[in-house]
Amino acid sequence: MNMLIRLSKYSLLIIIVLAANCMYGQDKESNNPYAGLPFKERLFFGGDVGLSFGTITYIKISPILGFHVSDRFSVGAGPSYQYYKDNRYIGLESSIYGGSVFGRFFLLENVFLQSEFEVLNLEELYHTSSADFAPERVTIPVWFVGGGVSQRTPNGSGFFIGVFYDLIGDINSPYPSDIAIRAGGMISF
Repeated sequence: MNMLIRLSKYSLLIIIVLAANCMYGQDKESNNPYAGLPFKERLFFGGDVGLSFGTITYIKISPILGFHVSDRFSVGAGPSYQYYKDNRYIGLESSIYGGSVFGRFFLLENVFLQSEFEVLNLEELYHTSSADFAPERVTIPVWFVGGGVSQRTPNGSGFFIGVFYDLIGDINSPYPSDIAIRAGGMISF
């Protein structure tokens, strides 16, 4: 139950921040190149891929569908699939499912800040009385904040690389560290 209360508090905070940023982009004399464009032309598709091999194998595929609120602010959401295997322990292997929402604000032409809230469902191992480990699926929140650089074309397509920090740091997080380096791309419709 505590998890649901914490999750709802974080969700409310994210909604408030995203709504405030959307209102910021709605000035009367807008120089927003997306203003007046049809909804479809403000959409973009993208995502990121994460790879780590060695003692811990980690593969992440996260496509996103986003919306350009303005030339400086975009929002989006998407599903996520991750494969996780820790070779230090026999049988510690899991498929992780989830989804995320994000807001990205460009401070400068190619420098952005981003907040992303992700919910993941994964197998957690617990110790049974028979001294065996048994898997149990749990749902955990991850809240990344950070920034990076992006190379964008005038229509909004491009690629990015960024460094993000997990504010929640749940002990069951599949991420090897609270710090994540991500790279990805986006294509405008």
